[in-house]
Amino acid sequence: MTAIAHNILSTQKARGRDVKAEPLPAKYSDDIDLQLMARVKAGDEQAFNTLMKRNEKAVVNLVYRFTGNREVAGDLAQDVFLRIYRASGRFEARAKFFTYLYTVTRNVCRNYVAKAQRHQTTSLNSGRTGQDGSELPDRELVDPIGSAEEQVSRLELSSIVRNAVESLPEEQREAVILQRFQGLSYDEICEALNLSLPAVKSRLHRAKLNLREILTPYLERGEAVA
Repeated sequence: MTAIAHNILSTQKARGRDVKAEPLPAKYSDDIDLQLMARVKAGDEQAFNTLMKRNEKAVVNLVYRFTGNREVAGDLAQDVFLRIYRASGRFEARAKFFTYLYTVTRNVCRNYVAKAQRHQTTSLNSGRTGQDGSELPDRELVDPIGSAEEQVSRLELSSIVRNAVESLPEEQREAVILQRFQGLSYDEICEALNLSLPAVKSRLHRAKLNLREILTPYLERGEAVA
C-alpha cells in the first residue's frame, strides 16, 4: 500500500454503505482505472490502493507543474486522492478516469495557489511524463553526450523553455502541458478540458505562436530550444 493510500484509509471512518458497483458505459469498459473506481465506489479499499499506485506519480508531477513547488507536491497529491475517496460514492463514469483525475488535481492546485496568494501558476520540470507519470526523454532538450559546458548550456535552455511555457495564458498553458508533457492525444485533451477539437487545436496553435515569439531571440542565435 502506498504511503498516501495508507494515510487516507487510516484516517477515514467506515462509510457504512452497501453499494454495488454499477456497470460502466460500453465506450469506457476498457478503462482499468474506471473499473477500479467502480469497485472503490462499492467500498473496496484494495481497489483504491491499486488506483493510487497506478496514478500517484502522475498526480505528483501534475501538482508540481501547476504549483511550481516540489515541497508541497506530495501533500497536495494526498489531498487529491482524499477528495476522490470521499466523493467515490457520488462518482459516475461519464468520461475516462484521467479526465476526472485531472479536473480534481487542477482544482486542488488552484485552491492552493489562491490561498498562498501567489502570482506563479505553474512550473514544468525538465523531463516529460506519460499518463502514468513515468519520465519520457525530452529529445529536443537533452543530449547525454557533450562537454560539461554544453550540458550546462542545455540546462539553461531547458529552463528558458519552461519559463516560456509558464508565461502563456492559463488556457494555452494547460493544453501544452497535457499534450507535450503528459502525452495526451487531441481527443483526450478535449475530454480533460471539456472542449471541442477545433477549440483545442486553436489553443495549441496560439500557444505555438506565442512560444515562437518568446523564443525567437534564442532561435536567432542558433540555439535549439524547441
